[in-house]
Amino acid sequence: MTLPSDIKIRSLSSLVLLSVLIFSLIRGETYFTVFLIIVSLFMFFEWMRLISKNYWIIRGFIASTGLAIILMIGSINSLSIITFFLSFLFLTIFSKLTIENYKMSSFGFIYISLSILTINWIRESDQGLLLLIIILSTIFVSDIAAYIFGSLLGGPKLFKVISPNKTLSGFIAAFIIGTFWFIFLTLNYSNSFNFYNIYVGFGIVFLSIIGDLLISSLKRKANIKDSGIFIPGHGGFLDRADSILPIFFLMPIYTVFMNAIENPSIIILG
Repeated sequence: MTLPSDIKIRSLSSLVLLSVLIFSLIRGETYFTVFLIIVSLFMFFEWMRLISKNYWIIRGFIASTGLAIILMIGSINSLSIITFFLSFLFLTIFSKLTIENYKMSSFGFIYISLSILTINWIRESDQGLLLLIIILSTIFVSDIAAYIFGSLLGGPKLFKVISPNKTLSGFIAAFIIGTFWFIFLTLNYSNSFNFYNIYVGFGIVFLSIIGDLLISSLKRKANIKDSGIFIPGHGGFLDRADSILPIFFLMPIYTVFMNAIENPSIIILG
């Protein structure tokens, strides 16, 4: 079986987006902050549009403005915390007055904001660049493996209602290749290796799939194929970030559990 005809478009747009991501990641500071602000802006607007088309532009503006201010402050302090809660409060009140599904607006703000802020926090930490590269590349590799092997081998559909294109072969390939990629990187860059690394790699792939299914479910309910139209062959920014968000959304909790708040890189790099 040959690959789908859109593989060239997907590959080219992925290459461009990946190049911008790598450039901003390596340069860090202002470059990375601007990148996060732009990406989060698109994701907020796409999220608000998915859950309700009533006043989604205003809700997206409130959410993206709040997060942009926090990112520009540059640190977690009293001002950034106040900005977060005021943005959340304002968005919740406005959403409750204008749409029925207002809770999803509030959740979307927390979900995307905390994920983006965690990514920014990790980048600024010791060995944060390496940690982000390991996590993000594991997500990308598992996603590509699922797409290629699912397209080539096909097989039973796992989530016919939520995401009918996902197959058993793609699901298995994502876990095997994604986890092995994570193990390969940790073997090369971490101070030590044990079975804990396998669990973490497996968990990263698992959460990436959960994030993908969450956005697929929202798109299915909204009767929308793609969250946006800005990335040729992929759709919107939320379509690309869906696998990334849940990992970084939950990572602060994991770092507290592992006593790694001061240096989150130790949870993987030792």
